[in-house]
This record gives sequence, structure tokens and C-alpha cells, in this order.
Amino acid sequence: MEELLELKDRPLQGDIPGALIIVEDLEEMSRDDKTNNIRNHAKVLLLHLIKQRVSTTPRP
Repeated sequence: MEELLELKDRPLQGDIPGALIIVEDLEEMSRDDKTNNIRNHAKVLLLHLIKQRVSTTPRP
């Protein structure tokens, strides 16, 4: 939240390059969050697939 407030203030103060740096940082954080979300969903999917395989495999 602090970054958004700073992003709003920088252009008003004439600091366009500083605002662009903040935008780049926010984009990188967004990509990292998306990567983490995809990784977490993949783990859950893998666990479900393993559970399904185990439950459908006949036991001796």
C-alpha cells in the first residue's frame, strides 16, 4: 500500500523516473506472486492426482 501512495506522489513532485522505478518493482512483485500461485496450485493438483491414483489402484 505504501508503494501505491508513493507512486501517486512521485509524479506530482516531478519525479517521473522514481515513479517508473516503483512501477517496475510492482510489476516484478506481481510476477512473483503469480509464479507462487501457479506453483501452489500445481502442488495441490499433484496431491489430488496422487490421491486419486492411490485410491483407484487395486490392493493385493
